[in-house]
Amino acid sequence: MQIELIITLIFLFIEIGIILYFYHKAKQPPDPAKPRMLNYGLLIIFFALIFIATLAHVVTLVTGNQVKPRRKRGM
Repeated sequence: MQIELIITLIFLFIEIGIILYFYHKAKQPPDPAKPRMLNYGLLIIFFALIFIATLAHVVTLVTGNQVKPRRKRGM
């Protein structure tokens, strides 16, 4: 197994952990004495996009080919 793939998979699992942590924090009831400083829903969406990009990178590392769009650009 390549070292790049191992490092990328480690980052993938770290991203999953961060998303689950933010999901857990978002589901807690709000405390009026301690207002939330972060919008956890927005952070979940942001890290989900990073997760998808990392997953595409894993596919690139496993297959050896870049992920390309199906349609051609332009007219």
